[in-house]
Amino acid sequence: MKYTFVSISSQVDKFLQDKESGTVEFKSALGGFPKSFWETYSAFGNTQGGVIILGVKEHDGIFEPNNLSDEAIDKLQKDFWNGVRNKNTVNICLLQQKDVEVGIIGRCKVLVFHIPAARREQRPVHCTLDAFNGTYRRNYEGDYLCSPMEVRRMFADADISRPADGRILKNFSWDDIDRPSLNQYRLLFSVARPSHPWLSLPDEELMRKLGGYRKDRETGEEGFTVAGLLMFGKFDSIRDENCVPRFFPDYKEIPVNTMEQRWIDRIYPDGSWEANLFQFYRRVLPKLQEVVPTPFKLENSQRIDETLAHESIREALANLCIHADYSEESSLLVYRFPNRLLFPIQGQCWLLQCNFTAEEKAYAGTPISRPCS
Repeated sequence: MKYTFVSISSQVDKFLQDKESGTVEFKSALGGFPKSFWETYSAFGNTQGGVIILGVKEHDGIFEPNNLSDEAIDKLQKDFWNGVRNKNTVNICLLQQKDVEVGIIGRCKVLVFHIPAARREQRPVHCTLDAFNGTYRRNYEGDYLCSPMEVRRMFADADISRPADGRILKNFSWDDIDRPSLNQYRLLFSVARPSHPWLSLPDEELMRKLGGYRKDRETGEEGFTVAGLLMFGKFDSIRDENCVPRFFPDYKEIPVNTMEQRWIDRIYPDGSWEANLFQFYRRVLPKLQEVVPTPFKLENSQRIDETLAHESIREALANLCIHADYSEESSLLVYRFPNRLLFPIQGQCWLLQCNFTAEEKAYAGTPISRPCS
């Protein structure tokens, strides 16, 4: 078969950098299609996606291309598509034709697979028919076999008829709730809606109304939900193996418009505050809104301190907290640059552009929200 080759020599440095973050894997293909491919396929699918490059031997940080022939590439392609459609090999096909390309490093041919992250309802991605002995995830050290508890959690999260954040947590109690957070929420609620009937409810009933505590009518089981712990829980309780063990909210202010510069301000679970979503939101929102100038404006003799730009930032942060995939490492990241805000979420990166002309500085406009690669 004749192939159109795509030179990836210019991308090699990036691939090597990405390897440090665990999103690129090089594999030799001299002996045919490597069996370890499917473990990495599973791991990337269950984590954040990644790139597998067949035709490069790696040993102690030294990379040696195999220089695959056209016949070898043709055979590898056939083996992949046959395997990915065989339930005895892997349970789901995540790739399209465009996700597989033949590349050249220097003068050597390689086969590049772009593995997307599986959607929540597609997980767990597993090798063979046995999910409990064939499900992998990725960390900085490589692929690791998931524990039965991790696999069960993926199955539970995949049930879209039962939202993951509505899952009832067994053996969790009020000892796992940060009461000051709930009290602060009550206070803010009373300021915003002073006559709302929920304000007179006891804490347990208020949590029920908010979805933080519920009863399953089918099973009779009741208790705090994942959403309740994420919002008002103690950090150690949220990170419990039975709740959201990878939860780690992280805000960074970077002084220049590049990730290469070290942060100058950071909000993360450092032990000085109870790191739940409510407290993270309260601490981060003012930091983000500082990038937007506040013009002097009166309405009914009252100064208006919040513009449409401030509202856009508030909504973006709220959406991030709501839609983040908390099964992932680094699932809740916020970056502040001099003139833009970045909200990475589920394989995309939402950008709030905050550029102002001299005239706009007097009247802050609405930031532009768009996905960026």
